[in-house]
Amino acid sequence: MTTVLKEHRASGIVVLAVERNLKGEGESVLKERIDSLVREGLRDILIDMEHMPYIDSSELGRLIRSHIAVRQAGGRVRLCNLAPRVAALMKLTKLDTILEIYGSEADALAEIGRPRPDPPVAAT
Repeated sequence: MTTVLKEHRASGIVVLAVERNLKGEGESVLKERIDSLVREGLRDILIDMEHMPYIDSSELGRLIRSHIAVRQAGGRVRLCNLAPRVAALMKLTKLDTILEIYGSEADALAEIGRPRPDPPVAAT
C-alpha cells in the first residue's frame, strides 16, 4: 500500500500533504483522517496538493465534502501548492471564492497566523 497522506503540524495547523490521487483508497483515507482530526478538536487544516497535477470531479467532490465537514465543526480547510490545471479548475468552478487557496505552505501559514481586524461596527 502506498502512502496517500503525509501529515505534520506547523503553528497549530495540521498540514496534510496529498501524495497521490483522492480516488478509492485516497478518498477514504482523507475522509477518515479529517473526521478524526475534527473529533480531536483540530479544525485548522491545510491540504498541500503539490503532488496532484490534476484533479477530476470525484476528487473535487472529496475536497468540497472535507471543507463542509470541517466548517460545520467550526473549522477551516485551506489548500496550497495547486498545480496550474487545478488552480484553473478552482477558478472555473468559482471554488476559489469559497476555499482559501495559497501558493505555498509558507504563504498559508504566514497568512493564517496574522491577526484579522475586527469588522467595523455599524453606527446606531
